[in-house]
Amino acid sequence: MGKYFSDVVDKAIEDLYYCCDNDKAKAAADALLSATKDGDGDACYFLSRCFSGPCYSWEYHPFEENEAAAYAMLHQAISLGSAAAVLGALRMDLLTPEFKEIMPFDSIKEAWDVIYEKAENGCAFCQYMIGNAYYYLDIIEIEDHKESDFANKGAWNAWKQQQIKQCLPWFEKSFSGGMILAGRNYCHYYQYGRGEYIPPEPEKEVSITRQGAEWGYPECMYAYAHHLIYKENNHKEALPWALKAAEAGHLWSWHIIGDIYWDGTAVERNLPYALQCYEKTASYGNDSYACRQLGRLYFHGWGTAVDYARAVQWLERNQEPEYALNDLLGICYLLGYGCRQDPARGKALLEKSEKSRYKSYGLGMMYAEGIGVREDIEKGVEYLKEAGNYGPAIEALKHYKKSLFGVWRRK
Repeated sequence: MGKYFSDVVDKAIEDLYYCCDNDKAKAAADALLSATKDGDGDACYFLSRCFSGPCYSWEYHPFEENEAAAYAMLHQAISLGSAAAVLGALRMDLLTPEFKEIMPFDSIKEAWDVIYEKAENGCAFCQYMIGNAYYYLDIIEIEDHKESDFANKGAWNAWKQQQIKQCLPWFEKSFSGGMILAGRNYCHYYQYGRGEYIPPEPEKEVSITRQGAEWGYPECMYAYAHHLIYKENNHKEALPWALKAAEAGHLWSWHIIGDIYWDGTAVERNLPYALQCYEKTASYGNDSYACRQLGRLYFHGWGTAVDYARAVQWLERNQEPEYALNDLLGICYLLGYGCRQDPARGKALLEKSEKSRYKSYGLGMMYAEGIGVREDIEKGVEYLKEAGNYGPAIEALKHYKKSLFGVWRRK
């Protein structure tokens, strides 16, 4: 039997939550799956977390989100008496009457006591669970409290504030004990506060992130590098932290390294290397920022040959539409660069993009050449002029001239 759970589960917790190593995570999941077949309820719970999305592990974890599998494993975990599963289901707002009926505990408090004892004995994951119960006020249901138990609303709110504050020592213990996820809510407590109960103190969040970086936590090394480059504009100090995080397997750190080599402030500018960095993280499929950067590089031929097909490929993989490069993608669809020409889509993308010289160029070509719209050379020329010193716009303008009667025509 392991120190806190079974040997398999203790090892899985270590490989899933105390590092960010995809190979170790996959091996841990395989071991958990085997243990579930032997009726290990806690193994069922931790396997369900693997299927529950990146917020239960890390952004670039190797598991495909599967809601049905996660729910099935959680159900099995609770029925087999996993106290961790009971608190986990409560945190996910999934502790339904059905689950309460099948759990072999007389109350949620009984499951809480099991996890609380493990937390007191040093289990960093359980310390994280206890911290979360206070932070998110799950303790209300655990202790079965309600506003009517208090003299007035002020007393009720004061009690809730006191409970939230109790998360701090548990997050601190868990974080220092190796539980990387504990750092997220530990930082969020100070960065955002907790509604009307806790005011934010963002200056404290940075010191926690740096502490985690110094302890070697990849997520914290990435977060600290991110703070240094984008908040303090300190590229020189950000680079070693980003490199350490990338070497430890934090894929998103490569886009910070890419930005540093793109910018060329702290190092000699190297666009081909920046492109390689972006591809390392974007190829995983969930770094929209890196996808947009690659779209720019391939569209313009910065650090590589112009390749519109690849530009379209990467720009289409962007999952953050509020930051989409609609102007570049619009040009590609309007003119058929690297994709099947689709003037209607090109027009729609250009019209919803923010003002830029690329948007002006695209709209200029659309009207001047009558691509998907009625030809209007004069309107097209005005847009092309708005594109300023953008090379393709300057070349396009050479094909039009104003007649003696002031009418714009092709040369």
